[in-house]
Amino acid sequence: MNEQTKPKQIPEFSNNQNRESQNWKAGKNIGFIFRLIVTLLIIAYLAIKVNGSELLGQLNRANPYWLLVACMLFGVVNVLAALRWWFLLQVQEIHLSFRSLTAITFIGQFFNSFLFGAIGGDIIKAVYLQKYAPHQKTHATLSIIMDRVIGMLVLISASLVAMAWQFQHLLGDGKANSVMIALSFILGIGIVGGIVLLCFPFNKMPLGIRVLWNKIPHRHVLKLVISGFRQHGVALELTIASLVVGIVLTAVLVAAGYCIGIGIGLTVSYLQMLVIMTVVICAISLPISIGGHGVREGIFVIMFATFGLIHIDQKTGGGGEIVILFSLLFYLIPLVWSIVGGIVYLAFRHDYDLVTVSK
Repeated sequence: MNEQTKPKQIPEFSNNQNRESQNWKAGKNIGFIFRLIVTLLIIAYLAIKVNGSELLGQLNRANPYWLLVACMLFGVVNVLAALRWWFLLQVQEIHLSFRSLTAITFIGQFFNSFLFGAIGGDIIKAVYLQKYAPHQKTHATLSIIMDRVIGMLVLISASLVAMAWQFQHLLGDGKANSVMIALSFILGIGIVGGIVLLCFPFNKMPLGIRVLWNKIPHRHVLKLVISGFRQHGVALELTIASLVVGIVLTAVLVAAGYCIGIGIGLTVSYLQMLVIMTVVICAISLPISIGGHGVREGIFVIMFATFGLIHIDQKTGGGGEIVILFSLLFYLIPLVWSIVGGIVYLAFRHDYDLVTVSK
């Protein structure tokens, strides 16, 4: 190709694109540094306050059988997560075998635990889905987002019911009230947002809003997301099935945490565990630390203390060792299944599975 036939570059466009890329990378680096600082500060604070010998002593006294049961339950959670996601893919008319989806779910668990942090597994799952359904990338990604949303909404709803039923004597407590208000606010936003996306007639928006809508870049992607979300109203039975699986998954996840508590001698009821785990999962979902480390331990201590299950010495800050141990086990025990996910990742082949996309 000679100089005359080469496509001409537009300097302004090229420079703007480079600047945007550099700004994005700089923002990403700043965000990582911020999360790293927050994580290290919280871990350092807890390390100073926690009595290491007391923590090790409690670990030596732990009942291994209850911890083994918890480990088995975490495996069931992964299988149920694959089943819920399978139903959500069916809603988007992406047909993938449950066997393959289970393998991808375990692979996602591996990447969540060992590489990219809390969303690393979702990214890997999206990459695999794009191989199966290259013409439905948006709807495939939407299934992963809906999987997260449904899991969180089910957990929050169950937690609010438990608080209203089990913790009536705590409703006068300021901290307990704050927990209920925060969870109710998150649930309300999710419900209202879902109703708007499902029912609002976007084609009948006022002229001024339509003008603004037409100025939104890449609005075709938003249209695909909205159309994909509205598929849940069309395929209502599949959506309900995913909700039912989500409820069962939540029950099993809380049972795993409850078994860990029993195994280390932590006095906590099943419903109390439900509320505590809901708040912790909501907190570690925020991008304020690396993989939720530090934040998870800190929120567990605060929540157990809020419900009077442990006593924290106001002078020394000690007394939370058993909860720190609980938090560490709640992270470490599922790593067994993350290792299984790593083995599946090395052995998994996706080319045997034929995907039929009807859209």
